[in-house]
Amino acid sequence: MIDIAPAVCRLGLRLTPQGRLLLDSSGEGPELDARAAERVGEAFAGGAGAGLMRLGAGEVGQALPPVFRWWRDFAVRYVEALCLQASDEVAAPSDTDLAALALTAPVMTGAEYLTADVLRSLWAELAAAFSAALRAARTDLQSFLKGLNPAWNLVGRVHFNLAENRRD
Repeated sequence: MIDIAPAVCRLGLRLTPQGRLLLDSSGEGPELDARAAERVGEAFAGGAGAGLMRLGAGEVGQALPPVFRWWRDFAVRYVEALCLQASDEVAAPSDTDLAALALTAPVMTGAEYLTADVLRSLWAELAAAFSAALRAARTDLQSFLKGLNPAWNLVGRVHFNLAENRRD
């Protein structure tokens, strides 16, 4: 008998009253591509920081449900800031920015616990997970990001497109 895996899984993300971000596999979440669900599930098994790193660096360009997209956008802010920095330490956004960001969160279990302090704490977890993974990879940032997702191929490159105007 052939075992056929489902094409989609139902997963969600939820916040606990203590502000911990958890993967919710109760089967009541939105549909997520089975391969993406497996990648995200494995990452979140290593903690919220590792899960956010997967979303922000590895799932760029992937179609995701709104809750996952919102958390991916949060993590992408970290990755983009890291790419612009000369060092591997990225300061968290300001309290005002984090508070405004918390107000834009989609409907999710535990959304009432989302505050600037929770986001700052998750930013720190993301930074720690990213730093540990980059150190373990023993490579440069661009190669590390490209290994997570080819969309990061051009980190730090600047392109100029020149066009000739025949009338000039």
